[in-house]
Amino acid sequence: MKSLLYGKHILKGTPMWMPIILLCSAPYSESCIVVTGEELLSTQQECFKVSTEKAREALRFPNVYQARPFCQIIPKIKGEVDI
Repeated sequence: MKSLLYGKHILKGTPMWMPIILLCSAPYSESCIVVTGEELLSTQQECFKVSTEKAREALRFPNVYQARPFCQIIPKIKGEVDI
């Protein structure tokens, strides 16, 4: 598995998107966890599509009270050299 900071996309300077889902088992913040995706996606639209699908899938489980999709941009690292 490639590191997020040293993956081929980051070294080339292309910003990538990481899907994130906030999962809660009750209406209290203490019951929430953040789950991130294993792969980086090339566009924000693709990221939200994947994140939303995974959040909807999580809501099928009875122990999930709330699932919120998010995306985080992984920007180009300053000072890096394009290959």
